[in-house]
Amino acid sequence: MIRKRIKKVGKIFFLILVRQAWFFLSNCYNLIFQPDVTLRKISTDKSQKILLTIMVLMPTISYIGARILWDNYKYGGLINSVGKVFVIVLLTQIIIFSYLIYWLLRVIFYDKTTKRV
Repeated sequence: MIRKRIKKVGKIFFLILVRQAWFFLSNCYNLIFQPDVTLRKISTDKSQKILLTIMVLMPTISYIGARILWDNYKYGGLINSVGKVFVIVLLTQIIIFSYLIYWLLRVIFYDKTTKRV
């Protein structure tokens, strides 16, 4: 009886995982080609908002974490200058955020009667 429940829960977990992965990849693809439509669609799905936010923040979080670990290992603490890579990662994040904020504002301020922003 417990094995049946475990199988049932595992099956449901797998199906939810596949569904979320499909929507996540679909939303990432559609953000490039149809950002306004995608952001309108995402506004109703909280889990997709969280996944896309994590996707946008992950390069910065990964780099900062790796930098902290490497500096602690190599120098015994954080060094003051973080190098050119940090600037490149920061600029990349600013570009991605700007793109998403631009389309988010277009979706928010879209006037349905005149079909203009």
